Amino acid sequence: MSTLIENGHVVTMNAGREVFDGGYVLVGDDGRIASAGPAGTVPKGPFDERLDAKGMIVLPGLINLHQHHWYNLFKGLAPGMLLEEWVSGLLLPCAAELSADDLRASAYLSALEMVRTGTTCCLNHSVTTTMEAEVAATVEPMAEIGFRQVFAKDFRCQTPANPQHPHSAGDAAGYIGELVDTWHGAKDGLVRMALAIESNAHWLAAGMSSDELVETGYRLAVDKGLQITNHTAGGTLSLETGYLHYLRQTGRTDVRYLVQMGVLDAHWLLIHAINVTDTDIAQMAEAGCHAVYTPTSESMRGGGIGPWVRLINAGVNCALGTDGPMVDYSVDIVEQMKVCTFVQNTNHLDPTVMPIECSLEMATINAARALGMADEIGSLEAGKRADIAVFDLRGPHIQVIHNPIANFVCCARGADAHTVLIDGETVLSEGRFIKFANVDDVIAEATERGRAIATKAGVIDRARPIWPQHSAATAAQ
Repeated sequence: MSTLIENGHVVTMNAGREVFDGGYVLVGDDGRIASAGPAGTVPKGPFDERLDAKGMIVLPGLINLHQHHWYNLFKGLAPGMLLEEWVSGLLLPCAAELSADDLRASAYLSALEMVRTGTTCCLNHSVTTTMEAEVAATVEPMAEIGFRQVFAKDFRCQTPANPQHPHSAGDAAGYIGELVDTWHGAKDGLVRMALAIESNAHWLAAGMSSDELVETGYRLAVDKGLQITNHTAGGTLSLETGYLHYLRQTGRTDVRYLVQMGVLDAHWLLIHAINVTDTDIAQMAEAGCHAVYTPTSESMRGGGIGPWVRLINAGVNCALGTDGPMVDYSVDIVEQMKVCTFVQNTNHLDPTVMPIECSLEMATINAARALGMADEIGSLEAGKRADIAVFDLRGPHIQVIHNPIANFVCCARGADAHTVLIDGETVLSEGRFIKFANVDDVIAEATERGRAIATKAGVIDRARPIWPQHSAATAAQ
């Protein structure tokens, strides 16, 4: 089905960063972009669909490079928790109660939220042990909605702290390799696979990872041509439980470990990177790996501000992610772009260090490059898959517009998404889902499951408001 989007403010994100005010994007019958150009050059029809995008900004679909989809079930339970408290007091109790049906319900809700906020692709980082049923429960609902997902299958095996895992490292590689063969490229290419290989200091010190696990997982990724996602240099600087504690135990940084193992290269996406050193940054740039910034996650957990300006200036390809909604409640990439610029400029006391345009690059073409998919998505160019997000800039909260890109990043919200195409198919039109009708049922089921698990896990009391003592004292007077 051919679709013409015309009269919009088209931001191509191509190599020349061309912007066409009043421009057009033409999507061909094959689900790819046929052409994009300025006003006055619109091809002649007929077209199956036309969208008059006057007053709207037309962008490549936004890409979320760090998501944990099942966290949608537990939004609102994490105020006031440092990362280490959050892991032990919320993540682990909830994860222990999850079933494949719970994962499926949250996968539907997660995809709907991302589509509704203009995201067309995410990297879903698995933090639990998943087998065939859990992988299917995660992958199938998102594809049904028409969402593009890179599912990072957890690479787990027998380790000192996980002796009951059914697979040795070699067996795990064989089992996961079969899952990759099943799902990589499935659902007309909407499904891609990656690996989640945890190698940071606290995982190793806790006995949940090992040299053998990292080495075996890396070799599988190389053999299958997969990207690797990995939580890196995150957490607080506590000497008792945080990053510094494990740094002192192991005597090396998370980046240095991968370098010493001889595995750090362009396959790796290092997530958070809050505490990377200048030496780490130089080694990351030399290795050609990628880094993913989750600014609202770090802010909500009080985890610190990473050196993203230094990473970018060193030549490291940097992208954006949201983390999971159980951490910071949002998967809105528009919000991440805004916070990225605001926090970095504040950290450096310099309003020029993180331009708005740089944040937009991190949410589009840089993210596509990190996935190894820059020849397919991330910009509006002929031949690429037609993943397109059109945001309505006509609302009063966005006016008056002098610079559409600046107003979009700083004034708009993800929920201003008007039309979203993925693989050339319209999945959202005028803010309404086109390919999926059971939105209310999804929300009802996810709500029921999330509350039941939170109650069983003993964390439901965290839903109560936390009023500061001075507020309570004032109210009592």
